[in-house]
Amino acid sequence: MMKPPFKAARFFRNWWSLVTVLVSLVFIFILLTKNSHNKKVESIFRPGFSIGINQQMKLKRPIAVAGKLACIHPKLELWDKVYAQVFHHVPAIKCGASDWLYVDNGTFHVQEFLLTKHSTIHCKFAKLIRMSDLDTKVGDYIKITFTKTFKTFKMDHDFYKVLCEAANKTYDNVHAGVVLSERHKKHQKHTKSGKDGQFNVLMIGLDSLSHMTYMRKLPKTYKYFTRVLNGVVLDGYNIVGDGTPQALIPILTGKTELELPRTLKRLRNAPYVDVYPMIWKNFTKKGYVTAWAEDNPFIGTFTYRMTGFKQPPVNHYMRPFYVWSESHENRKHKKLCLGDKRRTRVYLNWLRDVFIAYTNKPKWVFGFHSEVSHGDNNLVETADEDLTETLKFLKEAHYLDKTILILMSDHGARFESLREQVQGKQEERLPFFGIYVPKLFKLKYPTAYNNLKINAERLCSPFDVYPTFVDILNANFSTGGLGDIRQRSISLFQEIPKERTCDHAGIEDHWCACLDWDPLPLNDSNATQASKALVEEINKWTSPQRKLCAELYLHNITFASMLLHSTSMLDFKQSNDLDGYKADLSGHTKVAYELYQIQITTMPGYGHFEATLKHDLKSNKFIISLDDVSRTNKYGDDPHCIYENHEELRKYCYCKDKKSI
Repeated sequence: MMKPPFKAARFFRNWWSLVTVLVSLVFIFILLTKNSHNKKVESIFRPGFSIGINQQMKLKRPIAVAGKLACIHPKLELWDKVYAQVFHHVPAIKCGASDWLYVDNGTFHVQEFLLTKHSTIHCKFAKLIRMSDLDTKVGDYIKITFTKTFKTFKMDHDFYKVLCEAANKTYDNVHAGVVLSERHKKHQKHTKSGKDGQFNVLMIGLDSLSHMTYMRKLPKTYKYFTRVLNGVVLDGYNIVGDGTPQALIPILTGKTELELPRTLKRLRNAPYVDVYPMIWKNFTKKGYVTAWAEDNPFIGTFTYRMTGFKQPPVNHYMRPFYVWSESHENRKHKKLCLGDKRRTRVYLNWLRDVFIAYTNKPKWVFGFHSEVSHGDNNLVETADEDLTETLKFLKEAHYLDKTILILMSDHGARFESLREQVQGKQEERLPFFGIYVPKLFKLKYPTAYNNLKINAERLCSPFDVYPTFVDILNANFSTGGLGDIRQRSISLFQEIPKERTCDHAGIEDHWCACLDWDPLPLNDSNATQASKALVEEINKWTSPQRKLCAELYLHNITFASMLLHSTSMLDFKQSNDLDGYKADLSGHTKVAYELYQIQITTMPGYGHFEATLKHDLKSNKFIISLDDVSRTNKYGDDPHCIYENHEELRKYCYCKDKKSI
């Protein structure tokens, strides 16, 4: 009689147990899903470069391996569909017929085949003389007749204009070399490279190349540098501002442009750039031969907006050659050529010639070339062979035995369609930077070299290059140890702390590549508020010139995202296992503001702007800095009415007399 109640009770007990289990499983599933959404935790991967993709923005959120780096850069893919469409192969450039003369170690030589063909060759040589940073003139010509027994002419100046004739044929070109003059001898101490720890420095720069584009378009150079020379490439090298000056000034002075005397052309009585505390001055005082070469002189780093140099800033200064060539010579030759040589070869040969001329003196040499990369990254492919061959020559001739070599760029592409992609934004902020140190350095300073290798995956910037130069100058490589995270600049021969963030490194949020990108719908209320705040701020900047500049209005929002600090970085407290894979995410660092990145179009004029805005959560206000706003399309002559007198407004002003929309 007791069995039915017993069976019923057991049934209900089992049923409630089953319900309890099911409810618990559902609860756990919801909790895990919510936790995954909020923390955006993904699988652990090696810090460095990769790509990530989601449906809207094609980006994977990188997170730091627990206990490792505070700043993790996303890995960027070398080729995806967008990049495959933008980049294309450029055939090798074939220049004209052979030059009649060539320069070797400060001496002109006549080509043998000409002397075989002609018994005499009549030439005229004139020095290219620097009058100022904006003006080069041709000096007086001297006549030289070359024969089978008189084949050379010793240079006593670095740059020459040459005219020759033989049997009704003519030759017209300019040539560059490096001459060890009496003036240089007086300014240099008779110390040999490598003595007392002295190492040469050679820095070769190319404009507008991201880390990835350097690998895409200069594969031979990259392979030789990384595999043959075993150079160290800095995956976390992050820009600190917009444009070439904001990349080179911190490298050369350790400061930003705003921290130095104002040398803008538009300012009355502005001093020359000579007032800058350039690191090459320190090297000159220490007995080094110094050299600086930059092509495209009319958009030069220190002359486009700035006053330039009153005196030649270094012992060997290639600007006079480029000022003359750009104005008078280049158009006479095939595209990207000067006579029988590609212009990249002319540039690299001159850097090489400094080493040939000063074999027994320490050298600090910096060259920056933009012609083949500034407007179109595809063209830089034509420099790959020249750059690789230059590196091979320096190695095989043993010039690299006592030389610290740097290959670098200032920033990634800025105006190309790549910049419209999320990966393009990251690439703009992550230019190429690689350092080679010779075997002698590795053996003598193993700690410094090991720190350099560690720093390949740490956050670093142009600010860090300056103290690195100071260490080279003072042969100060023995201190090693951990760099001071409180300092904006840390030598690359010290270990950069893994906890370093963009804030520590003096990198503004707008330029920091350590941020996660969270896509927003274009109709999101915060995106709309931020866009309106940006237009309002731009109008405030132009309001003093309202008689000339039209008031802009928001046409549309083309991109909106929320820039988030890595959740794992904010929450990380310590590692819970010996291997550093399991994280204690109980730190819960609070965030006082949100960051938004937007792209908008304004009218009149169809101005395209990209900006990072800080949203103060306490005051509910958007904070915008002029430095955090970029113009992403060319403004042409839109600001012609204020172009000369208000350079700072060129990006934002649309002159009323152009208004037609």
